[in-house]
Amino acid sequence: MKNLFATVAVLVLTTTTFSQDIQKRQIAPSQIDAVFSQWDTPNRPGIAVGILNDGEIVYTKGYGLANLEHRIPISPETRFHIGDLAKEFTVYALLLLEQRGQLSLNDDVRKHMPKLMSFPQSISIMQLMHHTSGLNNEEVSKVLAGWRTEDIYTREQAYTMIRNQTQSETNSGVVQRFSDAGFMVLEDLIAKVGNMTYTDFVTEEIFEPLGMTNSVFDDGHVIPKKAQGYFAGDKGFSNTTVNHTHTILSDVYTTVGDMCLWAKELRNPKVGTEKMVQKFESLSIVNGQNVKEANTALYTGAHRFWNFRGTKKLYHTEVAGGYASKLIRYPDYDLAVVIMGNDGAYNGYAGTQASALYIEDFLEPISNESEDMVFKKLSEKQLSTFVGDYWDSSNHSTRKIHIVNDTLRYFRGPGNESALLPLTKNSFSMIAPGEVIVHFDSKAVPQTMSVTVGENSFHSIAYDANASWGKNLNDFTGNYYASSLDTSYSLRIDKGKLILTHRRLDPVQLDPRIPDVFTGDRRHFDSMTFKRSPSGTILGFHLATNGIADIWFQKETTSRENGMKTK
Repeated sequence: MKNLFATVAVLVLTTTTFSQDIQKRQIAPSQIDAVFSQWDTPNRPGIAVGILNDGEIVYTKGYGLANLEHRIPISPETRFHIGDLAKEFTVYALLLLEQRGQLSLNDDVRKHMPKLMSFPQSISIMQLMHHTSGLNNEEVSKVLAGWRTEDIYTREQAYTMIRNQTQSETNSGVVQRFSDAGFMVLEDLIAKVGNMTYTDFVTEEIFEPLGMTNSVFDDGHVIPKKAQGYFAGDKGFSNTTVNHTHTILSDVYTTVGDMCLWAKELRNPKVGTEKMVQKFESLSIVNGQNVKEANTALYTGAHRFWNFRGTKKLYHTEVAGGYASKLIRYPDYDLAVVIMGNDGAYNGYAGTQASALYIEDFLEPISNESEDMVFKKLSEKQLSTFVGDYWDSSNHSTRKIHIVNDTLRYFRGPGNESALLPLTKNSFSMIAPGEVIVHFDSKAVPQTMSVTVGENSFHSIAYDANASWGKNLNDFTGNYYASSLDTSYSLRIDKGKLILTHRRLDPVQLDPRIPDVFTGDRRHFDSMTFKRSPSGTILGFHLATNGIADIWFQKETTSRENGMKTK
Protein backbone atom coordinates (compact mmCIF):
# COMPACT_ATOMS: atom_id res chain seq x y z
CA MET A 1 0.00 0.00 0.00
CA LYS A 2 1.58 3.72 0.26
CA ASN A 3 4.09 5.85 2.13
CA LEU A 4 2.40 7.03 5.31
CA PHE A 5 3.90 10.50 5.42
CA ALA A 6 3.21 11.17 1.76
CA THR A 7 -0.50 10.61 2.45
CA VAL A 8 -0.77 12.84 5.54
CA ALA A 9 -2.64 15.71 3.89
CA VAL A 10 -5.02 17.22 6.46
CA LEU A 11 -5.26 17.97 10.17
CA VAL A 12 -6.99 15.59 12.57
CA LEU A 13 -9.65 17.65 14.30
CA THR A 14 -12.89 17.04 16.20
CA THR A 15 -15.95 15.61 14.46
CA THR A 16 -18.61 18.01 13.20
CA THR A 17 -22.27 16.95 13.20
CA PHE A 18 -24.68 17.90 10.44
CA SER A 19 -26.98 20.83 11.13
CA GLN A 20 -30.22 21.17 9.22
CA ASP A 21 -30.08 24.94 9.80
CA ILE A 22 -27.11 25.25 7.43
CA GLN A 23 -27.47 24.20 3.82
CA LYS A 24 -24.71 22.96 1.55
CA ARG A 25 -23.42 25.58 -0.81
CA GLN A 26 -24.66 25.86 -4.39
CA ILE A 27 -21.59 25.40 -6.57
CA ALA A 28 -21.26 26.77 -10.10
CA PRO A 29 -19.67 24.62 -12.84
CA SER A 30 -16.87 27.17 -13.18
CA GLN A 31 -15.85 26.49 -9.56
CA ILE A 32 -15.52 22.76 -10.30
CA ASP A 33 -13.64 23.50 -13.52
CA ALA A 34 -11.13 25.59 -11.57
CA VAL A 35 -10.28 22.61 -9.33
CA PHE A 36 -9.50 20.40 -12.34
CA SER A 37 -7.94 23.05 -14.55
CA GLN A 38 -4.51 21.38 -14.65
CA TRP A 39 -6.04 18.47 -16.62
CA ASP A 40 -8.07 20.72 -18.94
CA THR A 41 -5.56 20.63 -21.80
CA PRO A 42 -5.85 19.44 -25.42
CA ASN A 43 -2.59 17.49 -25.58
CA ARG A 44 -2.23 15.24 -22.55
CA PRO A 45 -4.12 12.55 -20.59
CA GLY A 46 -6.73 13.87 -18.23
CA ILE A 47 -9.47 13.19 -15.74
CA ALA A 48 -13.23 12.70 -15.43
CA VAL A 49 -15.28 13.84 -12.44
CA GLY A 50 -18.75 12.97 -11.17
CA ILE A 51 -20.55 14.50 -8.19
CA LEU A 52 -23.55 13.05 -6.35
CA ASN A 53 -25.30 15.58 -4.09
CA ASP A 54 -28.45 14.83 -2.08
CA GLY A 55 -29.11 11.71 -4.13
CA GLU A 56 -28.79 13.42 -7.52
CA ILE A 57 -25.93 13.40 -10.03
CA VAL A 58 -25.32 17.14 -10.29
CA TYR A 59 -22.08 17.21 -12.28
CA THR A 60 -20.17 15.02 -14.72
CA LYS A 61 -17.41 16.23 -17.01
CA GLY A 62 -14.19 15.15 -18.67
CA TYR A 63 -10.92 17.03 -19.05
CA GLY A 64 -7.98 16.15 -21.32
CA LEU A 65 -7.59 13.21 -23.70
CA ALA A 66 -8.74 9.61 -23.39
CA ASN A 67 -6.44 8.63 -26.25
CA LEU A 68 -3.39 10.63 -27.30
CA GLU A 69 -2.81 8.88 -30.63
CA HIS A 70 -6.32 9.58 -31.93
CA ARG A 71 -6.89 12.83 -29.99
CA ILE A 72 -10.10 11.51 -28.39
CA PRO A 73 -11.26 13.74 -25.53
CA ILE A 74 -12.43 12.44 -22.18
CA SER A 75 -16.19 12.70 -21.64
CA PRO A 76 -18.55 11.57 -18.86
CA GLU A 77 -19.09 8.38 -20.94
CA THR A 78 -15.37 7.50 -21.00
CA ARG A 79 -14.61 4.21 -19.27
CA PHE A 80 -11.65 3.90 -16.90
CA HIS A 81 -10.09 0.90 -15.22
CA ILE A 82 -10.82 1.20 -11.47
CA GLY A 83 -8.65 -1.63 -10.13
CA ASP A 84 -8.99 -2.14 -6.39
CA LEU A 85 -12.22 -0.14 -6.17
CA ALA A 86 -14.00 -3.11 -7.77
CA LYS A 87 -13.43 -5.09 -4.56
CA GLU A 88 -16.36 -3.11 -3.16
CA PHE A 89 -18.67 -4.99 -5.56
CA THR A 90 -17.21 -8.30 -4.36
CA VAL A 91 -18.00 -7.42 -0.75
CA TYR A 92 -21.51 -6.26 -1.62
CA ALA A 93 -22.17 -9.48 -3.53
CA LEU A 94 -21.22 -11.48 -0.42
CA LEU A 95 -23.52 -9.33 1.70
CA LEU A 96 -26.34 -10.02 -0.76
CA LEU A 97 -25.75 -13.76 -0.46
CA GLU A 98 -25.74 -13.51 3.32
CA GLN A 99 -28.93 -11.43 3.26
CA ARG A 100 -30.58 -14.24 1.28
CA GLY A 101 -29.43 -16.85 3.80
CA GLN A 102 -27.07 -18.60 1.37
CA LEU A 103 -23.99 -18.13 3.54
CA SER A 104 -22.75 -16.49 6.72
CA LEU A 105 -19.75 -14.19 6.80
CA ASN A 106 -18.61 -16.18 9.84
CA ASP A 107 -18.48 -19.41 7.81
CA ASP A 108 -15.15 -21.17 7.50
CA VAL A 109 -14.39 -20.69 3.82
CA ARG A 110 -13.31 -24.35 3.65
CA LYS A 111 -17.01 -25.23 4.07
CA HIS A 112 -17.64 -23.87 0.58
CA MET A 113 -14.19 -24.20 -1.02
CA PRO A 114 -12.79 -27.77 -1.02
CA LYS A 115 -9.64 -26.48 -2.75
CA LEU A 116 -8.59 -25.02 0.60
CA MET A 117 -9.24 -28.10 2.74
CA SER A 118 -5.49 -28.59 3.15
CA PHE A 119 -5.35 -25.56 5.45
CA PRO A 120 -5.13 -26.85 9.03
CA GLN A 121 -6.80 -23.78 10.57
CA SER A 122 -10.07 -21.97 9.94
CA ILE A 123 -10.24 -18.93 7.66
CA SER A 124 -13.61 -17.19 7.72
CA ILE A 125 -15.27 -15.31 4.87
CA MET A 126 -15.16 -12.22 7.10
CA GLN A 127 -11.39 -12.53 7.49
CA LEU A 128 -10.95 -12.71 3.73
CA MET A 129 -13.10 -9.57 3.34
CA HIS A 130 -11.12 -7.71 6.00
CA HIS A 131 -7.74 -8.81 4.59
CA THR A 132 -6.98 -10.66 7.84
CA SER A 133 -6.94 -14.19 6.40
CA GLY A 134 -3.16 -14.45 6.73
CA LEU A 135 -2.86 -15.38 3.05
CA ASN A 136 0.07 -13.80 1.27
CA ASN A 137 -0.70 -11.36 -1.50
CA GLU A 138 -0.79 -13.61 -4.53
CA GLU A 139 0.39 -10.92 -6.94
CA VAL A 140 3.53 -10.35 -4.84
CA SER A 141 4.15 -14.08 -4.33
CA LYS A 142 3.91 -14.58 -8.07
CA VAL A 143 6.61 -11.98 -8.73
CA LEU A 144 8.89 -13.46 -6.07
CA ALA A 145 8.46 -16.89 -7.63
CA GLY A 146 9.78 -15.53 -10.92
CA TRP A 147 6.60 -14.94 -12.89
CA ARG A 148 6.67 -11.96 -15.26
CA THR A 149 3.83 -9.61 -16.15
CA GLU A 150 3.47 -11.07 -19.62
CA ASP A 151 3.37 -14.70 -18.39
CA ILE A 152 0.08 -16.60 -18.51
CA TYR A 153 -0.70 -17.47 -14.91
CA THR A 154 -3.82 -19.51 -14.22
CA ARG A 155 -6.12 -19.62 -11.21
CA GLU A 156 -5.13 -23.23 -10.58
CA GLN A 157 -1.46 -22.20 -10.38
CA ALA A 158 -2.50 -19.47 -7.94
CA TYR A 159 -4.35 -22.03 -5.79
CA THR A 160 -1.25 -24.24 -5.82
CA MET A 161 0.77 -21.35 -4.44
CA ILE A 162 -1.89 -20.67 -1.79
CA ARG A 163 -1.92 -24.32 -0.74
CA ASN A 164 1.87 -24.29 -0.48
CA GLN A 165 1.49 -21.57 2.14
CA THR A 166 -0.03 -24.11 4.53
CA GLN A 167 3.54 -25.07 5.41
CA SER A 168 3.82 -21.82 7.37
CA GLU A 169 1.61 -20.11 9.94
CA THR A 170 -1.00 -17.82 8.33
CA ASN A 171 -1.87 -15.76 11.45
CA SER A 172 -5.50 -15.66 10.32
CA GLY A 173 -7.50 -12.89 11.98
CA VAL A 174 -4.49 -11.37 13.74
CA VAL A 175 -2.73 -9.19 11.16
CA GLN A 176 -4.28 -7.01 8.44
CA ARG A 177 -2.47 -7.37 5.12
CA PHE A 178 -3.85 -6.76 1.64
CA SER A 179 -4.29 -10.02 -0.24
CA ASP A 180 -5.49 -10.41 -3.81
CA ALA A 181 -5.37 -14.16 -3.16
CA GLY A 182 -8.12 -13.75 -0.58
CA PHE A 183 -10.35 -11.90 -3.04
CA MET A 184 -9.70 -14.49 -5.73
CA VAL A 185 -11.09 -17.08 -3.31
CA LEU A 186 -14.08 -14.82 -2.57
CA GLU A 187 -14.83 -14.49 -6.30
CA ASP A 188 -14.94 -18.28 -6.64
CA LEU A 189 -17.06 -18.49 -3.49
CA ILE A 190 -19.62 -16.07 -4.98
CA ALA A 191 -19.71 -18.11 -8.19
CA LYS A 192 -20.27 -21.37 -6.32
CA VAL A 193 -22.90 -20.16 -3.86
CA GLY A 194 -24.61 -17.87 -6.39
CA ASN A 195 -24.71 -20.66 -9.00
CA MET A 196 -23.36 -18.48 -11.81
CA THR A 197 -20.03 -16.95 -12.76
CA TYR A 198 -18.71 -14.16 -10.56
CA THR A 199 -18.91 -11.61 -13.38
CA ASP A 200 -22.49 -12.62 -14.22
CA PHE A 201 -23.53 -12.37 -10.59
CA VAL A 202 -22.15 -8.84 -10.13
CA THR A 203 -23.54 -7.74 -13.49
CA GLU A 204 -27.04 -9.17 -12.95
CA GLU A 205 -27.38 -8.51 -9.23
CA ILE A 206 -25.65 -5.12 -8.90
CA PHE A 207 -24.84 -3.35 -12.17
CA GLU A 208 -28.12 -3.93 -14.03
CA PRO A 209 -30.55 -3.17 -11.15
CA LEU A 210 -28.67 0.05 -10.39
CA GLY A 211 -28.64 1.14 -14.04
CA MET A 212 -24.82 0.89 -14.25
CA THR A 213 -24.98 0.12 -17.96
CA ASN A 214 -21.49 1.47 -18.66
CA SER A 215 -19.78 -0.90 -16.20
CA VAL A 216 -18.14 -3.95 -17.79
CA PHE A 217 -15.61 -6.59 -16.84
CA ASP A 218 -12.37 -6.77 -18.78
CA ASP A 219 -12.29 -10.20 -20.41
CA GLY A 220 -9.87 -9.28 -23.18
CA HIS A 221 -12.51 -8.18 -25.68
CA VAL A 222 -12.77 -4.67 -27.11
CA ILE A 223 -14.27 -2.17 -24.63
CA PRO A 224 -15.86 0.82 -26.42
CA LYS A 225 -15.09 4.33 -25.13
CA LYS A 226 -12.19 3.04 -23.03
CA ALA A 227 -9.51 5.47 -21.92
CA GLN A 228 -5.94 4.40 -22.63
CA GLY A 229 -3.70 4.38 -19.56
CA TYR A 230 -0.40 6.26 -19.71
CA PHE A 231 2.76 6.82 -17.71
CA ALA A 232 4.72 10.06 -17.93
CA GLY A 233 8.41 9.81 -18.84
CA ASP A 234 11.30 12.06 -19.78
CA LYS A 235 10.33 11.88 -23.44
CA GLY A 236 6.57 12.18 -22.96
CA PHE A 237 3.80 9.69 -22.23
CA SER A 238 3.98 5.97 -22.93
CA ASN A 239 1.13 3.47 -23.23
CA THR A 240 0.42 0.99 -20.46
CA THR A 241 -1.17 -2.42 -20.76
CA VAL A 242 -3.46 -4.16 -18.27
CA ASN A 243 -2.72 -7.88 -18.19
CA HIS A 244 -5.90 -9.91 -18.81
CA THR A 245 -4.30 -13.18 -17.73
CA HIS A 246 -3.95 -12.51 -14.02
CA THR A 247 -6.21 -14.36 -11.65
CA ILE A 248 -8.47 -11.63 -10.24
CA LEU A 249 -11.68 -11.37 -12.25
CA SER A 250 -12.86 -8.09 -10.72
CA ASP A 251 -11.25 -6.00 -13.48
CA VAL A 252 -13.90 -3.37 -14.10
CA TYR A 253 -14.02 -0.51 -16.59
CA THR A 254 -16.67 2.03 -15.70
CA THR A 255 -17.65 5.69 -15.86
CA VAL A 256 -17.92 8.43 -13.25
CA GLY A 257 -21.70 8.45 -13.73
CA ASP A 258 -21.99 4.74 -12.97
CA MET A 259 -19.84 5.10 -9.88
CA CYS A 260 -22.13 7.91 -8.71
CA LEU A 261 -25.01 5.42 -9.00
CA TRP A 262 -22.98 3.02 -6.86
CA ALA A 263 -22.43 5.74 -4.26
CA LYS A 264 -26.17 6.42 -4.32
CA GLU A 265 -26.83 2.75 -3.49
CA LEU A 266 -24.61 3.04 -0.43
CA ARG A 267 -26.60 6.08 0.74
CA ASN A 268 -30.10 4.88 -0.17
CA PRO A 269 -29.99 1.13 -0.93
CA LYS A 270 -32.11 -0.18 -3.78
CA VAL A 271 -30.47 -3.56 -4.38
CA GLY A 272 -29.42 -4.15 -0.80
CA THR A 273 -30.73 -3.15 2.62
CA GLU A 274 -29.81 -0.63 5.30
CA LYS A 275 -28.42 -3.52 7.36
CA MET A 276 -26.17 -4.55 4.49
CA VAL A 277 -24.83 -1.02 4.08
CA GLN A 278 -24.17 -0.84 7.83
CA LYS A 279 -22.05 -3.98 7.53
CA PHE A 280 -20.33 -2.60 4.45
CA GLU A 281 -19.47 0.53 6.41
CA SER A 282 -18.40 -1.29 9.59
CA LEU A 283 -14.79 -1.01 10.65
CA SER A 284 -12.53 -3.96 9.94
CA ILE A 285 -12.06 -6.55 12.66
CA VAL A 286 -8.47 -7.39 13.59
CA ASN A 287 -7.62 -9.86 16.34
CA GLY A 288 -11.26 -10.00 17.41
CA GLN A 289 -11.74 -6.25 17.78
CA ASN A 290 -12.87 -3.41 15.54
CA VAL A 291 -9.99 -1.18 14.54
CA LYS A 292 -10.19 2.35 15.88
CA GLU A 293 -11.82 5.03 13.78
CA ALA A 294 -8.62 6.90 13.05
CA ASN A 295 -7.12 8.22 9.84
CA THR A 296 -6.42 5.41 7.32
CA ALA A 297 -8.51 2.91 9.36
CA LEU A 298 -9.90 0.21 7.07
CA TYR A 299 -13.57 -0.61 6.64
CA THR A 300 -15.02 -3.82 5.19
CA GLY A 301 -13.56 -4.33 1.72
CA ALA A 302 -10.67 -1.93 2.35
CA HIS A 303 -12.19 1.49 1.84
CA ARG A 304 -10.80 3.91 4.41
CA PHE A 305 -11.67 6.55 6.97
CA TRP A 306 -10.28 10.05 7.18
CA ASN A 307 -11.19 12.86 9.56
CA PHE A 308 -11.29 15.66 7.02
CA ARG A 309 -11.31 18.97 8.86
CA GLY A 310 -13.65 17.56 11.48
CA THR A 311 -15.98 15.51 9.29
CA LYS A 312 -16.12 11.84 8.37
CA LYS A 313 -14.77 11.01 4.91
CA LEU A 314 -14.86 7.48 3.48
CA TYR A 315 -12.72 6.86 0.43
CA HIS A 316 -11.20 4.21 -1.78
CA THR A 317 -8.19 4.88 -3.99
CA GLU A 318 -6.38 3.00 -6.74
CA VAL A 319 -3.33 3.99 -8.80
CA ALA A 320 -2.17 1.23 -11.15
CA GLY A 321 -1.66 0.38 -14.80
CA GLY A 322 -1.66 3.99 -15.94
CA TYR A 323 -5.01 4.72 -14.28
CA ALA A 324 -5.92 6.50 -11.06
CA SER A 325 -9.36 6.47 -9.44
CA LYS A 326 -10.92 7.63 -6.21
CA LEU A 327 -14.38 7.42 -4.69
CA ILE A 328 -14.98 9.87 -1.83
CA ARG A 329 -18.15 9.76 0.29
CA TYR A 330 -19.37 11.96 3.13
CA PRO A 331 -22.21 9.95 4.74
CA ASP A 332 -23.26 12.80 7.04
CA TYR A 333 -23.81 15.17 4.11
CA ASP A 334 -25.16 12.87 1.38
CA LEU A 335 -22.26 13.88 -0.86
CA ALA A 336 -19.97 11.78 -3.06
CA VAL A 337 -17.26 12.67 -5.58
CA VAL A 338 -15.78 10.27 -8.14
CA ILE A 339 -12.61 11.01 -10.09
CA MET A 340 -10.89 8.85 -12.70
CA GLY A 341 -7.71 9.68 -14.59
CA ASN A 342 -5.43 8.08 -17.16
CA ASP A 343 -2.04 9.78 -16.65
CA GLY A 344 -0.82 7.20 -14.12
CA ALA A 345 -0.50 9.72 -11.27
CA TYR A 346 -2.42 10.12 -8.02
CA ASN A 347 -5.24 12.67 -8.36
CA GLY A 348 -7.26 12.15 -5.19
CA TYR A 349 -6.47 15.54 -3.71
CA ALA A 350 -8.54 17.20 -6.46
CA GLY A 351 -11.60 15.18 -5.49
CA THR A 352 -11.21 16.30 -1.89
CA GLN A 353 -10.91 19.93 -3.01
CA ALA A 354 -14.06 19.62 -5.12
CA SER A 355 -16.06 18.07 -2.29
CA ALA A 356 -14.94 20.76 0.15
CA LEU A 357 -16.64 23.38 -2.04
CA TYR A 358 -20.05 21.95 -1.11
CA ILE A 359 -19.53 21.48 2.64
CA GLU A 360 -17.09 24.27 3.45
CA ASP A 361 -19.57 25.78 5.95
CA PHE A 362 -19.52 22.55 7.98
CA LEU A 363 -15.74 22.08 8.05
CA GLU A 364 -13.30 23.21 10.68
CA PRO A 365 -11.14 26.08 9.41
CA ILE A 366 -7.67 25.27 8.16
CA SER A 367 -5.15 26.24 10.77
CA ASN A 368 -1.39 26.12 11.12
CA GLU A 369 -0.73 24.80 14.60
CA SER A 370 3.00 25.29 14.15
CA GLU A 371 2.41 29.06 14.42
CA ASP A 372 1.30 28.56 18.03
CA MET A 373 4.23 26.35 18.98
CA VAL A 374 7.26 27.63 20.83
CA PHE A 375 10.48 26.27 19.33
CA LYS A 376 13.83 25.94 21.04
CA LYS A 377 17.17 26.94 19.60
CA LEU A 378 19.62 24.06 19.38
CA SER A 379 23.22 24.33 18.26
CA GLU A 380 24.50 22.43 15.26
CA LYS A 381 26.47 20.26 17.66
CA GLN A 382 23.27 19.33 19.50
CA LEU A 383 21.46 18.66 16.23
CA SER A 384 24.29 16.50 14.93
CA THR A 385 23.54 14.00 17.72
CA PHE A 386 20.49 12.86 15.75
CA VAL A 387 22.05 12.73 12.28
CA GLY A 388 22.23 9.29 10.71
CA ASP A 389 20.31 6.40 9.13
CA TYR A 390 17.32 4.72 10.79
CA TRP A 391 15.63 1.40 10.09
CA ASP A 392 11.92 0.69 10.76
CA SER A 393 11.65 -3.09 11.03
CA SER A 394 7.82 -3.03 11.15
CA ASN A 395 7.38 -1.13 7.90
CA HIS A 396 10.67 -2.32 6.36
CA SER A 397 11.69 1.24 5.53
CA THR A 398 14.78 3.42 5.80
CA ARG A 399 14.86 7.09 6.79
CA LYS A 400 17.78 9.51 6.96
CA ILE A 401 18.21 12.49 9.27
CA HIS A 402 20.60 15.22 8.13
CA ILE A 403 21.24 18.94 8.59
CA VAL A 404 20.64 21.61 5.95
CA ASN A 405 21.26 25.29 6.79
CA ASP A 406 21.25 24.71 10.56
CA THR A 407 17.95 22.82 10.36
CA LEU A 408 17.39 19.13 11.01
CA ARG A 409 15.62 17.43 8.10
CA TYR A 410 13.72 14.15 7.78
CA PHE A 411 14.67 12.56 4.44
CA ARG A 412 12.47 9.90 2.80
CA GLY A 413 13.96 10.06 -0.68
CA PRO A 414 15.00 12.54 -3.40
CA GLY A 415 12.62 15.51 -3.36
CA ASN A 416 10.73 14.16 -0.37
CA GLU A 417 11.91 15.54 2.95
CA SER A 418 10.61 17.74 5.77
CA ALA A 419 12.16 20.18 8.23
CA LEU A 420 12.20 19.32 11.95
CA LEU A 421 11.88 22.20 14.42
CA PRO A 422 12.94 21.53 18.04
CA LEU A 423 10.31 21.51 20.78
CA THR A 424 12.70 20.10 23.41
CA LYS A 425 16.24 18.77 23.39
CA ASN A 426 14.99 15.47 21.93
CA SER A 427 11.58 16.19 20.37
CA PHE A 428 10.81 17.95 17.10
CA SER A 429 7.76 19.11 15.19
CA MET A 430 7.77 18.08 11.55
CA ILE A 431 6.81 20.86 9.16
CA ALA A 432 4.10 18.95 7.32
CA PRO A 433 0.30 18.96 7.07
CA GLY A 434 -1.10 17.71 10.36
CA GLU A 435 0.67 17.23 13.64
CA VAL A 436 3.73 15.00 13.34
CA ILE A 437 6.12 14.71 16.28
CA VAL A 438 9.57 13.13 15.99
CA HIS A 439 11.30 12.05 19.20
CA PHE A 440 14.85 10.71 19.58
CA ASP A 441 16.06 8.59 22.49
CA SER A 442 19.77 9.30 22.54
CA LYS A 443 20.24 7.19 25.69
CA ALA A 444 19.20 4.03 23.89
CA VAL A 445 21.94 1.93 22.33
CA PRO A 446 21.65 2.13 19.42
CA GLN A 447 19.71 5.39 19.30
CA THR A 448 16.00 5.18 18.42
CA MET A 449 13.58 7.50 16.64
CA SER A 450 9.79 7.57 17.10
CA VAL A 451 7.45 9.33 14.68
CA THR A 452 3.94 10.01 16.02
CA VAL A 453 1.06 10.88 13.70
CA GLY A 454 -2.19 11.25 15.60
CA GLU A 455 -2.65 8.04 17.60
CA ASN A 456 -0.09 6.09 15.57
CA SER A 457 3.61 5.82 16.39
CA PHE A 458 6.34 4.33 14.25
CA HIS A 459 9.67 3.32 15.71
CA SER A 460 13.07 3.14 14.04
CA ILE A 461 16.54 2.17 15.19
CA ALA A 462 19.78 3.86 14.15
CA TYR A 463 22.16 1.78 12.08
CA ASP A 464 25.63 2.16 10.64
CA ALA A 465 25.64 1.59 6.89
CA ASN A 466 29.39 0.91 7.10
CA ALA A 467 29.30 -1.44 10.10
CA SER A 468 31.91 -4.17 10.07
CA TRP A 469 29.33 -6.99 10.13
CA GLY A 470 28.02 -5.74 6.78
CA LYS A 471 31.44 -6.18 5.20
CA ASN A 472 31.82 -9.85 6.15
CA LEU A 473 29.58 -11.11 3.38
CA ASN A 474 31.00 -14.55 2.64
CA ASP A 475 28.78 -16.20 5.25
CA PHE A 476 25.67 -15.14 3.34
CA THR A 477 26.62 -16.43 -0.11
CA GLY A 478 25.06 -19.61 -1.48
CA ASN A 479 21.79 -20.98 -2.83
CA TYR A 480 18.45 -20.61 -1.07
CA TYR A 481 15.14 -22.40 -1.68
CA ALA A 482 11.59 -21.31 -0.74
CA SER A 483 9.26 -24.30 -0.67
CA SER A 484 6.13 -22.10 -0.51
CA LEU A 485 7.12 -20.54 -3.84
CA ASP A 486 8.93 -23.56 -5.25
CA THR A 487 11.76 -21.33 -6.39
CA SER A 488 15.46 -20.76 -5.72
CA TYR A 489 17.68 -17.69 -5.36
CA SER A 490 21.45 -17.34 -5.20
CA LEU A 491 23.56 -14.88 -3.23
CA ARG A 492 27.00 -13.83 -4.47
CA ILE A 493 29.44 -10.98 -3.94
CA ASP A 494 30.09 -8.49 -6.72
CA LYS A 495 32.35 -5.47 -6.18
CA GLY A 496 31.96 -5.71 -2.44
CA LYS A 497 28.17 -5.87 -2.55
CA LEU A 498 25.85 -8.78 -1.81
CA ILE A 499 23.80 -9.58 -4.93
CA LEU A 500 20.63 -11.68 -4.98
CA THR A 501 19.95 -13.40 -8.32
CA HIS A 502 17.11 -15.39 -9.85
CA ARG A 503 17.12 -16.90 -13.33
CA ARG A 504 13.99 -14.92 -14.36
CA LEU A 505 14.46 -11.68 -12.41
CA ASP A 506 16.86 -8.77 -12.50
CA PRO A 507 19.66 -8.87 -9.87
CA VAL A 508 18.90 -7.26 -6.52
CA GLN A 509 21.62 -5.44 -4.56
CA LEU A 510 21.35 -5.95 -0.80
CA ASP A 511 22.44 -3.27 1.63
CA PRO A 512 22.97 -3.94 5.35
CA ARG A 513 20.71 -2.39 7.97
CA ILE A 514 20.92 -3.86 11.46
CA PRO A 515 22.92 -7.07 12.12
CA ASP A 516 21.88 -9.88 9.77
CA VAL A 517 19.15 -7.74 8.18
CA PHE A 518 19.41 -6.46 4.60
CA THR A 519 17.12 -4.51 2.29
CA GLY A 520 17.12 -4.79 -1.49
CA ASP A 521 17.19 -2.05 -4.10
CA ARG A 522 14.17 -3.46 -5.95
CA ARG A 523 10.49 -3.70 -5.12
CA HIS A 524 9.33 -6.66 -3.00
CA PHE A 525 12.74 -7.14 -1.36
CA ASP A 526 12.17 -4.77 1.56
CA SER A 527 13.53 -6.89 4.41
CA MET A 528 15.65 -10.02 4.49
CA THR A 529 16.42 -11.29 7.99
CA PHE A 530 19.02 -14.06 8.16
CA LYS A 531 18.84 -16.77 10.79
CA ARG A 532 21.92 -18.42 12.28
CA SER A 533 22.49 -21.66 14.15
CA PRO A 534 23.92 -21.49 17.72
CA SER A 535 27.37 -21.88 16.16
CA GLY A 536 26.79 -18.89 13.85
CA THR A 537 26.17 -20.76 10.59
CA ILE A 538 23.61 -19.17 8.26
CA LEU A 539 20.52 -21.39 8.02
CA GLY A 540 18.43 -19.22 5.71
CA PHE A 541 16.52 -15.97 5.64
CA HIS A 542 12.99 -14.66 6.19
CA LEU A 543 11.70 -12.32 3.46
CA ALA A 544 9.07 -9.73 4.41
CA THR A 545 7.56 -7.05 2.19
CA ASN A 546 4.29 -5.27 1.49
CA GLY A 547 1.68 -8.02 1.19
CA ILE A 548 4.02 -10.74 2.49
CA ALA A 549 4.53 -11.34 6.18
CA ASP A 550 7.19 -14.04 6.01
CA ILE A 551 8.60 -16.38 3.37
CA TRP A 552 11.30 -18.72 4.54
CA PHE A 553 14.29 -19.35 2.23
CA GLN A 554 16.31 -22.36 3.34
CA LYS A 555 20.04 -22.30 2.60
CA GLU A 556 20.77 -25.37 0.56
CA THR A 557 23.36 -26.95 2.81
CA THR A 558 20.78 -29.54 3.88
CA SER A 559 18.18 -31.43 1.89
CA ARG A 560 15.03 -29.62 0.90
CA GLU A 561 13.01 -32.27 2.69
CA ASN A 562 14.53 -31.18 5.99
CA GLY A 563 14.34 -27.47 5.18
CA MET A 564 11.38 -26.63 7.36
CA LYS A 565 12.91 -28.29 10.43
CA THR A 566 15.37 -25.44 10.91
CA LYS A 567 12.77 -22.66 11.00
